Amino acid sequence: MGRATTVKTSIARLGLFGWLGIVVGIVMPMLSALMYPVYMHQMQPGWAEWTRLMELPFVACELAIVHVAIRAGYRDALILEKLSKDVIVAFVLLLVGLTVSSLLFSKNVPASITLSITTLIHLRFGAAVFFLARSERDGDIRSLFSHFEPGLGIGLVALTILTVWKFQLPPPEWTVPGGHIEWASALPGFINVRHFGSWTGAIAAGLMVALLYGKREQARVTSLFYLLAAGLTCWSGTRAAVLAMAVVGLIAIVSLRRLPHIRALVRVGGLSVLAMLGAIVFSPDLPEFSLFVKEDIASVDAMASGRLELWHDTFFRWLDAPLFGWGSGSTFWEVNIGWAHTQPHNAVLQFLISWGIVGAAGALWLLVRAIVATHRTGMEDDELRPLTATLYSLLFMSLLEGMLYYPRFIMLIMIGFAVLFAARGDAGSRCGRAGA
Repeated sequence: MGRATTVKTSIARLGLFGWLGIVVGIVMPMLSALMYPVYMHQMQPGWAEWTRLMELPFVACELAIVHVAIRAGYRDALILEKLSKDVIVAFVLLLVGLTVSSLLFSKNVPASITLSITTLIHLRFGAAVFFLARSERDGDIRSLFSHFEPGLGIGLVALTILTVWKFQLPPPEWTVPGGHIEWASALPGFINVRHFGSWTGAIAAGLMVALLYGKREQARVTSLFYLLAAGLTCWSGTRAAVLAMAVVGLIAIVSLRRLPHIRALVRVGGLSVLAMLGAIVFSPDLPEFSLFVKEDIASVDAMASGRLELWHDTFFRWLDAPLFGWGSGSTFWEVNIGWAHTQPHNAVLQFLISWGIVGAAGALWLLVRAIVATHRTGMEDDELRPLTATLYSLLFMSLLEGMLYYPRFIMLIMIGFAVLFAARGDAGSRCGRAGA
């Protein structure tokens, strides 16, 4: 009892979301940058590259937070007893897909088993965060979440400083493996520049919605963070992230059934133009960092950066084992369009080739069920809307990138769903108390 009280007290000093913001937004990105100081697409030795591609430090962070929750009283049974029958069935289907595909069909059993286990860790992490959020002494989850956003914003400042340092003070090229610096892979702690832009773009989407529909008194600081986040996103040339921002804005308008105030539109528009101009001024003048290059108009596949061929080959490889797929992470060794991809840049295809129809059906049901259950809570509340926008941005990008493959993004997605479910339950509890 004493240890649990101590854990709760230490969390309460800054607040659960304050700590999560610092860990997810600042500590883990900085730790990743220090652990993987690469200037090319592959790190040496091979085992280090393996941990980088699987982002195992982020998985370790999830396990640490789960341990904190367990010391505070979390038990899996507490969550399982709250689940409806359809959710339990979907989870069982996912569990069967994870197990059978990786043990019986994978050509790289150790890697597949590792990825299957990390998938379960992600789900347990989400449940642990939900438990911690519901255990906070202040029952208003909405006000508590306001401590989370600054961590993400300050983390962007730190990433900017590290990026400038890496690009302005590179090592001699002869010291780099291969004798050549690959600038698209030189981002601090990120696998490549698209990985970087997806992170900044998701944060930018949340800040954008905060400016469009949030409180005016908070607009000044939010504007500065948005300018930085949008600028970094444009600088990275990540079109999926820019498109996600537009999609999230549309979702907000449709969900709220009203346009933002003209002053907010002008503010966001002006900041976006400044962000674009800043990206142009500071661009390294490389095609990898451009939102558009002339070669993109050569074909639809070129416009999609080769995704159509990857999707085509992934789909037809899945058809060779439709029921259970080829094991977690199998795109990496089952599909090759001239070079290997860790994932097919589409979450649905990722689920299908990894776990087949059985596991994909369970995973997609859980995902859609979570979106439907939390959408109203997230969109109708001023405090939670930015988090919901960030969540939807990541989910949309998962159809074009690997947001449901890489743990750093999955951590943010799980936190988003956990907070929204906790707030949904908190609202229900308060309504019940009011009725009583």
